[in-house]
Amino acid sequence: MAPLRSFGAPLVDFSGRMPYRTIQSLYDGLFPKGRDRCYWKSTYLSRLDDEVIGEITARMAKRPSEMTFASIWKFGGFVQRVAADATAFGDRSMPFMLSLDAIWPGADEDDANISWVRSFWQDVQRYSTGRLYLNFPGHGEGADLVRDALGAEAYGRLAKIKHRYDPDNLFRLNQNILPMH
Repeated sequence: MAPLRSFGAPLVDFSGRMPYRTIQSLYDGLFPKGRDRCYWKSTYLSRLDDEVIGEITARMAKRPSEMTFASIWKFGGFVQRVAADATAFGDRSMPFMLSLDAIWPGADEDDANISWVRSFWQDVQRYSTGRLYLNFPGHGEGADLVRDALGAEAYGRLAKIKHRYDPDNLFRLNQNILPMH
């Protein structure tokens, strides 16, 4: 983290150790339900060097909403020691995650913000592992979003479990896994 810390004083620093449940609720207070319009999309990065940082900072300077931010999450330690087939999370070998978090006040700005995130996300895929974190998937990206995020092997295992416990796909209003018949 030393190179990132020497870059300048961060506005917010979540780089310390914390329980996973704490991480999942970090932003809840910043985004009260119903106040803002949001579109978030993530990708795992295979590296975080000057080229990648330059791309991120250049794109952030051109964001359509001042409320929009990007966060970079470092993976390592215990997270990477868990086997890919041990949990639904799947592959944990990626070193970083980039989350693009567009936030804006009104519906008239939907197209500009959503297309900005999608374009940014597409352009950083050259630095990506090809996977993404399903809490920040984007929406409307296609039928294979969850399969691509998890990888074919993990998706197949989860589809079998879904078939056993939810064969009629009742629980489908999330990042859905279709029951494997």
